Amino acid sequence: MFYQGTNKCLIRGLFLALLGCLCACSPKEPEGKFQGVVKDWIYEVFEGHFVEKSKEWTFELILSQSPDLMKAEVTLKDTDGTTMNRVGKWKTGDGERVIEFDDGSSPSEFFLIKRGVRYAYQTTDGLFNDDGSPLLLVRNEGRSIKGSYPIEFIFGENGGVLVSRSGVDGVRSGSWKHAGERILVSIKLPVTQDANGKTLPEENYKYFLSWADQKSTSLILEKIVVMRPFLKEDGSKRQSWMSSLVFSECPVLEQK
Repeated sequence: MFYQGTNKCLIRGLFLALLGCLCACSPKEPEGKFQGVVKDWIYEVFEGHFVEKSKEWTFELILSQSPDLMKAEVTLKDTDGTTMNRVGKWKTGDGERVIEFDDGSSPSEFFLIKRGVRYAYQTTDGLFNDDGSPLLLVRNEGRSIKGSYPIEFIFGENGGVLVSRSGVDGVRSGSWKHAGERILVSIKLPVTQDANGKTLPEENYKYFLSWADQKSTSLILEKIVVMRPFLKEDGSKRQSWMSSLVFSECPVLEQK
């Protein structure tokens, strides 16, 4: 009888320990409202030098963004005072900026790719100085400007969530789920039409968040991924194009 009682107590103790471990290891669920601030560049100036056919050019690229316009401007100046300008638009690619010009000159598409503390300005065929080195630019921190945008997540029941980004998306509804140790929030924007009445495919936003620590009530916004479907000429979807925004200083979202 003594051994039977001991075994029962032992089994019960192991069961309670296992249950406690499962509860401790289960992912923590977000509830209620979380608010923070996203900081992003709204005006960036990149500078460098380009040598072509023994002629040296001072190179300047300015990228600016607003809710209605993503503007790109390139200015080249040589030692004789000759100036060349191109004005176009830009968008965020997967780890790069895609810069496009619609002025009839070729090439019309360029890429700004981060290389350590510098940025390579390239075409699909490459863009090189006379010595074979790539055109590298440095961001002028003094002339560049960052803006701050409030962001808010409201987690409800049954996996529902509301996301609000001031001056960007307005308020959007979506869903959330656990993705390993992260919290993945998915927002699908409604279908829209362009100026010609052509239906544009919906965009999908994915926000990757994590807890600051197991005991914290604060969330960390690690990155934002945007999926944009491509369309064929007949209007059918071809594939998705992805862009991502990874923060050097991750926004902290405090529970309110």
